[in-house]
Amino acid sequence: MSDDPANSSDLATSDFHLFSELKNWLGVQSFQKNKDIQSSVKAHLTSLVATFFEEGIGNLVHRYDKCLHLHGDYVEK
Repeated sequence: MSDDPANSSDLATSDFHLFSELKNWLGVQSFQKNKDIQSSVKAHLTSLVATFFEEGIGNLVHRYDKCLHLHGDYVEK
């Protein structure tokens, strides 16, 4: 098994979309206790449900459609 996180069987491709957003959000936060971090992250992830995940899935659909039209050739973002 590779040490490369992109090849980890524990992570789905969709995880990387979420991790970068969460990393950016956490970068401007300051916490004193673990329970504060946990509750804030849970609240933040809950707030993303309506827009963030829908947008991410919409982007995947667009890219998948583009790939199909190119018969599987390389697709730029």
